[in-house]
Amino acid sequence: MLTLRSSSLAGLLTGFALLVFGAQANALTVPFGDTANYWPGYGNGPLDDNVDTIGAPNLLGGRAILNGSGLLTRVEIDYTGPFSPPVGSGNPGHVIPGDLFLDKDADGDWDYVMRLVASPETAVANYASLTILDVSSVLPVYINTAGDNAGWWAGYLIRDAHPYAWNAGGTVVGTGSLDPYNQLSGGTVTLGFNLSGLAVGSQVRIGFAENCANDVLYQTVAVPEPSTALILGAGLLLLARRRA
Repeated sequence: MLTLRSSSLAGLLTGFALLVFGAQANALTVPFGDTANYWPGYGNGPLDDNVDTIGAPNLLGGRAILNGSGLLTRVEIDYTGPFSPPVGSGNPGHVIPGDLFLDKDADGDWDYVMRLVASPETAVANYASLTILDVSSVLPVYINTAGDNAGWWAGYLIRDAHPYAWNAGGTVVGTGSLDPYNQLSGGTVTLGFNLSGLAVGSQVRIGFAENCANDVLYQTVAVPEPSTALILGAGLLLLARRRA
């Protein structure tokens, strides 16, 4: 039978404490990719559905950042741009970020929305103070992209009739912000969404599209459980008490 000396057990417990409390103090970054061409149920047909990106920008994936308690505090989405073509030559430069959608436990229903869109084709006035809604008990109503190569998008190919913003109610549960970014950059750029610490369960689905839905994110991110380490620690503490 394997036995532990008191000094060895004490060292083990000390190491465990450093592991647990160190994890509680530090953020955890979980990367994700971009593997979906469109949100389920919003396909346009083979011309659009079989391609990931229709023009620019090209969403590359990103990172979900959680604190030591497993709360989501930040989402980063990388893309190559430009996010909006330069203004001029008849182009108003009107590609804007859509709302950020979050599905707690990835069960198929949105639970949180960070509002970046005020109305169709119109961004909110201030990205530094964004409303976060709990929409878990609200039937979804979306602002969808407009018609392909028509109206506002005359001369442009887009993924038409695809959701990019929320158009229903909800309960305000916090505020957030979007980091400043260079909308006209042709290189790799990061959209940084800062959240107020949201409980997202064992996994979270992230949804995002710009207002032309040229490219779309619909990705599930697994969330490590702090409880696993805590259960191990409780067992070690019980063992130590029995040996005392």
